[in-house]
Amino acid sequence: MPSARAPARILVVDDVPEFCQSIRAMLKPVYPATTVCGSPLRAIRLLRQEPFDLLITTLVMRELGGLDLIRRVRGEGHSLPIVMITGYGSEQTAIEATRLGASDYLEKPVAPEELLARLRKLFKPAASGGIEPRPDALISEDLAMQSVFDMIDAVARSDSRVLILGETGTGKQLVAQAIHARSPRSDEPWVEVNCAAIPENLLESELFGHERGAFTGAAERRIGRFEEAGRGTLFLDEVGEMGFALQSKLLRVLQNGRFNRVGGQATLQSHARVIAATNRDLQAEIEAGRFRADLYYRLHVISISLPPLRKRPGDVPLLARHFLERYGRSAARPMVFSPEALHWLQRYAWPGNVRELEHLVERLAVLSPSESIGAGELPERMRRDAGTPGSNLSDLESVENFHDARRAFERAFLERSLRRHHGNMAAAAREAGLDRSQYFRLVRKHRLEPVKFRPR
Repeated sequence: MPSARAPARILVVDDVPEFCQSIRAMLKPVYPATTVCGSPLRAIRLLRQEPFDLLITTLVMRELGGLDLIRRVRGEGHSLPIVMITGYGSEQTAIEATRLGASDYLEKPVAPEELLARLRKLFKPAASGGIEPRPDALISEDLAMQSVFDMIDAVARSDSRVLILGETGTGKQLVAQAIHARSPRSDEPWVEVNCAAIPENLLESELFGHERGAFTGAAERRIGRFEEAGRGTLFLDEVGEMGFALQSKLLRVLQNGRFNRVGGQATLQSHARVIAATNRDLQAEIEAGRFRADLYYRLHVISISLPPLRKRPGDVPLLARHFLERYGRSAARPMVFSPEALHWLQRYAWPGNVRELEHLVERLAVLSPSESIGAGELPERMRRDAGTPGSNLSDLESVENFHDARRAFERAFLERSLRRHHGNMAAAAREAGLDRSQYFRLVRKHRLEPVKFRPR
């Protein structure tokens, strides 16, 4: 993060010169040290050579796509915030970008006020001291979430491993931070690794470290995250993305605490508590041969499942008002949602969960011309999806014919089921309580294409 004396250095990457220049023009009055780059591969080299504080990229580029650029940047160990801006994305693209390590995601056209507000948020200095989790994901009146809160308090006092399950954006990282903050280890290090953001050939070194000369480019010894965590907490986010070969090495550490740096002979001992999280159905991954059953049982000592936001619609107004109170402060005026706007927010399925709701409210708080945000200011796509007959499975009042209502229900149910499981029909069928063959027949009947629900 930039210091109070040095201006923030921002790198803007896109192969369309006009876009780069427009973004630089937006940023220059506040962030004069903005560099533009027309080649993502050259941007990677620049990041190796110069210290930048933030990266802005687009999704579609000829030389290297934005998602692949995020993978490469995170894979090389850069921790700077990354903002993706695109006019070609979808909810799944936003989810995938966040999963790979993007800090924020904006759709074109980008208003200067919104972009600057997002950057100010990313440049806010972190609080000193230990982890102090933001309470956003822990605000709820839902009974299922109250059980989650009770579990956090119960497991925080122990040293048991915890596996946190839930879709992207439900707050798995915040729950892990809350467990650490309330544990006897709270004064020890908190270390996190996003297993999806680091290529497998580099993830081993990231976790266990390496000795000088262990491989090409290993110019000096590197301490891994297990060593860095000491007697604190190591959080393995998106552990379901870890390659099968590396899973066996992680299993060894969980069994006896022992590991070796890459290229090293000395056996080291880990004393860290491991908390893992995933948005994947690990049972389905085991059946498919992509995840080790013995590793699953080592991680799955205690599990906490976070319900998606669509299953607790009563929390939507609560969270929306909370976020609006926070982001409305920059407008120096109290802001509220109209009853009609809250009605539409509750009807929407929220594939990106709490994170998607937060980003939407921030955008509305920055761009709304009035103190009351009405339904007309919500994205057209959101109102369209929320208003589709059968898209809200509890609201089919607009369909009078029984057979039409049944078809609408089935199609909406299948679409949301496939979206939740990113096109994995086996996992979707299991959650739905249907035989695979029965589920597959329904998908074919409604001419749905599961591949369209997979992250791109």
